[in-house]
Amino acid sequence: MSKKWILSTGLALSVAIIGACSNGDGGENSSDNNNGNEEQQSEENSNNNNENNQQEESNEGSSDQQASGNNEDSGNNQSSGNNNDSGEQQSQDLPEPDLSDVPDVVATVNGEEITKEEFEPIFTTNYEQYAPQAAASGDQSNEELQSNLKEQTAESLINQELLVQEAKAGDYEVKEEDVDEQVSSLKEQFESDEEYQQALEEQGYTEEELREEARTSLQIQALLDEELEDVEVTDKEVEEMYNQMTQGQGEDAGSLEDLRPQIEQQLKSQKQQQQQQEYTDQLREDAEIENNVASESEENSNSEE
Repeated sequence: MSKKWILSTGLALSVAIIGACSNGDGGENSSDNNNGNEEQQSEENSNNNNENNQQEESNEGSSDQQASGNNEDSGNNQSSGNNNDSGEQQSQDLPEPDLSDVPDVVATVNGEEITKEEFEPIFTTNYEQYAPQAAASGDQSNEELQSNLKEQTAESLINQELLVQEAKAGDYEVKEEDVDEQVSSLKEQFESDEEYQQALEEQGYTEEELREEARTSLQIQALLDEELEDVEVTDKEVEEMYNQMTQGQGEDAGSLEDLRPQIEQQLKSQKQQQQQQEYTDQLREDAEIENNVASESEENSNSEE
């Protein structure tokens, strides 16, 4: 079976890589860090809304003020353009992802191999997304980022493989119309059938392999629906997160009721991710796992000491 993970439905554990790599922590802290990222993103969205409101207010004034504002905006735009150019230049100056130390067999899970071919596109995509942020923050070197990201990518693929094996063992029945719906949803992301077929070819997929992955992802979702509990969000939790998000914003903060749907969805997502991580941790206890990326990383660390 093809395991390139193009669909990723029911395989959301890879999201936890983000938090783990941003601070160089291990997998145990990935869920907490990811939650922090989500809270930060919500705060940024709220701040952006406030900035937009302030900008609209600043546009009201005399023609002289507007003229002066235009001159200032012109200077700001030039400055912004220079910053953007600097950011683009920084992205161009980043080292290429280094996969030379990644073994052909990244990990083995209950005898099932996870190959470098499966590992490479996921690692590369995440590296290209987060390397500019790491470079800008200066919290860790590019070498440290790549090392942490390799280990976390391998751990994520191990968790995904455990879910696949458990779902297959459960023999969950999947309706063909559900497979059709998922494949159709993917096709809708392309403007034409030609583009869709080209994407399949570039990813090394056949239609049947794509349908098989869709079927597997639906089996995993059925497994998680059976094993995980429904999550509930209390008013107290919503209020606490609202207070965290709007701290220091004063009158510019949106109302609790306006932000409630966003906060509730965020809290549910956090709880679902935590449950899924706990479930995969249970699967790992009874599994035979060999993480060759982690082993090499630890050996290098020990040799340096």
